[in-house]
Amino acid sequence: MVPGPSSLLQTVLALALVLALILACAWCFRRLQRPMGAFQAPMQLRGQLMVGPRERVVLIEVGDQWIVAGVAAGSVRPLAVMPRGDIATPANGPGAGAGAGAGAPVPNFAALLDRMRKKSS
Repeated sequence: MVPGPSSLLQTVLALALVLALILACAWCFRRLQRPMGAFQAPMQLRGQLMVGPRERVVLIEVGDQWIVAGVAAGSVRPLAVMPRGDIATPANGPGAGAGAGAGAPVPNFAALLDRMRKKSS
């Protein structure tokens, strides 16, 4: 038996209502999300160096500390933790870039790695 025109219209209207409700929820979710530029993230990736096809060393700023970590497939290991003010580079040095804040010096990543190697030897 073929459904009548009224039941087909009712089904199409119900589908349209559900789709409109999904779109309205998505719009509200976007509007209520906190904008990313409104606050300073507590953790920022400051630099990375590839040391193999799937391995790299990263420099992470967390609060007032620098964390040097080794990242490989399936693992992340801290290599060193030091105070943020321990490393400084000139404003026009190789570590300075467009993302550097006015008062936040960005370290020279290669010099930091050399320093870590000398400490561990």
